[in-house]
Amino acid sequence: MVGSPNPSMDLDRTATWNDVWSAGNLRVVVVPDIGVMHLEGGRVLGYDVQLLEWWGRKTGHSIEWQYAASVHEALEAVRLGTADVAVGPIPQEGLVELTATKAVRRFTWKLAGSIPEPKSAKKTGKKSKKSKKKSAPETIQIPGEYPKPLWLLEAQQLNVVPASTSMFRFANLDSALWILPDYMLRSWGKKGINLAKGSFHWALRPGDSLLLKELNQLVQGSKTRSLRGALARKPIPKPSDRDSLISSYDALLVGHDGWNRFTLNALVFAESRFNPSIVSPAGAVGLMQLMPATAARMNRGPVDLYDPKANIKVGIRYLRYLDLFWADRGVPDDQRLSFVMASYNTGPGPVLDARKRAKAKGYDPSRWFGHVDQVAKGPGGHYASKTRGIAQQYQGYVQSWRRARQRSMPLQQP
Repeated sequence: MVGSPNPSMDLDRTATWNDVWSAGNLRVVVVPDIGVMHLEGGRVLGYDVQLLEWWGRKTGHSIEWQYAASVHEALEAVRLGTADVAVGPIPQEGLVELTATKAVRRFTWKLAGSIPEPKSAKKTGKKSKKSKKKSAPETIQIPGEYPKPLWLLEAQQLNVVPASTSMFRFANLDSALWILPDYMLRSWGKKGINLAKGSFHWALRPGDSLLLKELNQLVQGSKTRSLRGALARKPIPKPSDRDSLISSYDALLVGHDGWNRFTLNALVFAESRFNPSIVSPAGAVGLMQLMPATAARMNRGPVDLYDPKANIKVGIRYLRYLDLFWADRGVPDDQRLSFVMASYNTGPGPVLDARKRAKAKGYDPSRWFGHVDQVAKGPGGHYASKTRGIAQQYQGYVQSWRRARQRSMPLQQP
């Protein structure tokens, strides 16, 4: 089935696409917490992720993104060798057997939230009387599976317990006290009480000295100071239950057998940036940038391509047509998505020509990555890789967000 995900693993490696050509990739595992990564209009934003993406483009390093639902999970991936770098709200004290970069963020730890009201007061509607006995200190939460900073380990007067959720973004500040960084707290519009100075770092294995040097230059070097300042000044959106939505068109991009919403959202973003009224210089219209003649043929009649629902409906029909086109030409199921994406951008003709050239040079004409893509020319030659990368980021972010969110949901009583 084209575009279907493989069974999930410990980390969300976003296996929507098969046969990923990943030779020489830097494997980065991300905890997409507040400020690290979020989606906005289909764009992948966040201080850490954007900083690394810039570095990858500047240095030519190809990045393979992985996603974790907790800091503990990300650090374990680096320790086990399934990732090279862990990125997220990682305090230096948690890096057992690992090496920390220089500080990626410096901030102030804050105490914020609400003291839970006693159950007796909730039932009667009256405020409880103060007991003459010395009451136990209020419970304060931090994410579950989170390595406590050194100052917190030494703060014996604070009754700190792990929360059910493994990310700061799910902190329930309306009903509990939390310790969290000031820059995260500002996204809620709250101030809090100062507790201690802190810093977050990226983690890698000892011995990766060259990589450590490059990353240290990225996070604190003079050449990237203006970039870091620009990224740090960008406002961080308030966490929301809608953060797992990729676009406002998600509802129209689900329920299409064989096509998941990550791949479809990636295609729409690459084509139109989710602008339903855009028209290309060549005359392609709407969300999925369809040529009117092609759309009429797929719809067996006129169609309003400015209408998002109609545009997506016809666009998916065209994708199914391309899927059958390549199936008839012997491209196996697990390889067709790449051929479909490339030919969606250019039409099937240039991709057929690329297959012939690939075969003549000794490549396998039924495989895209590492074979046909080596000879494909023009924008279509890179289109499969482009849409694949976007889809993988969408899927990894959403799946890790959901796993962390599920941990924060209360269990239903039988």
